[in-house]
Amino acid sequence: MSDIEATRARLPGRRPGLIAAAFASLASTVVAVAPSHANPVSTGHATPVSPVADTERSFYTPPENRVPGPHGSVIQLRPLIGDPGLAGARNYLVLYRSIDMQGAPVAVSGTVAVPEGTPPPGGWPLISWAHGTTGVADGCAPSRDTSADFPAHDYTSLVRDVQAQWIAAGYAVAQTDYQGLGTPGPHGYLIGAAEQRAVTDMARAARQIEPEIGTRWVAVGHSQGGQAAIFADAQAQQWAPELQLLGAVALAPASHQGMGLQASQQATTIGAAKALAPITGGATSFLPLLIRGAQTVADVDPARFLTPATASLLTLADVGCIGQLREPGQWGDLKPDEVFSPTGDISALTRVLNENDPSTLSFGPPLLVLQGRADTTVPPLATDAMVVQQRAANQPVEYRTYPGVDHRGVLAASYADALSWVNSRFGR
Repeated sequence: MSDIEATRARLPGRRPGLIAAAFASLASTVVAVAPSHANPVSTGHATPVSPVADTERSFYTPPENRVPGPHGSVIQLRPLIGDPGLAGARNYLVLYRSIDMQGAPVAVSGTVAVPEGTPPPGGWPLISWAHGTTGVADGCAPSRDTSADFPAHDYTSLVRDVQAQWIAAGYAVAQTDYQGLGTPGPHGYLIGAAEQRAVTDMARAARQIEPEIGTRWVAVGHSQGGQAAIFADAQAQQWAPELQLLGAVALAPASHQGMGLQASQQATTIGAAKALAPITGGATSFLPLLIRGAQTVADVDPARFLTPATASLLTLADVGCIGQLREPGQWGDLKPDEVFSPTGDISALTRVLNENDPSTLSFGPPLLVLQGRADTTVPPLATDAMVVQQRAANQPVEYRTYPGVDHRGVLAASYADALSWVNSRFGR
């Protein structure tokens, strides 16, 4: 019996006292004893962090000399007891390596949940989950949600309810926080390649932590994460060729952001901003996040297109999460015609958004798109248009919609369809 097997024999995931006592042995051996097929390039060293002595800052901010290494390899990890862990699973908080859009190694945080019990032949099937918008400030990272005081708890708790159903259905669930969300560096909000790298490297890291997870996986994402899942469908197989991506599920995926912003600015010019809100998605509170994301890959100067009053509010996104940005006194009570300068130059921002639109991607693994018809955050018309474009390009897309279901409601409303579709990908 290997060291990691001996540790698991004492660490079934049901007895928290044994988890804390045995975890140092588990974490120090996980890289060395992982089977060679788990990830042939992940040879970085993973260091255990005591759940008692560690501070939040020290876990999420490793020494700079610890960050370089193969993407998808683990830097450090610790067991999770309670939130944000999932019921019926062994849960881990993990810091792993990825590559940013400038080609530099970065530390990324996330969580891994593995069902209790014996894995099926071939290992646990894996869901690499891409979460929806929480913000771009480090405090908005879902892995930091340990209580109802977390500023995006109303959303992340709903996601965990659905993820727990995936655990009960026999799937391991890994969730990235994305690059720069919770960890040093800026978060590339809606920068598709950066997001898919985080999602795919999370799948690699999950197998390094738990070799009982199989090589086959599916990307599942909601909203921002829906866009990330589509990018994973298009790019992940090349990014992690030793894993087998079977497909992706995109719930209410963000698309046509550039077109929406152009429409909003033009509507401001002609005095029709309110009338266009149902088409543009009422995205005022998301605008500072879009700007911050675009600034990670391009020179985007918001002073060129925002009104002075709105530009002064941009820094609120650096400290607050999406729920806070929606509040009165922040971005939530801005009128549509108060945001854009009618003659401003928005081209640099829209160029980045258009380059990261999932509508024109090519992918081999199949894609399932799920959309609530009552969604006012991701307009159904935008998702309809995305699917039309993808089908016109002969992409393998299935599309299902849910009358009367809103943006968050699609998480629960579509679960049975998503499970059936994913089960079929795995031949279950």
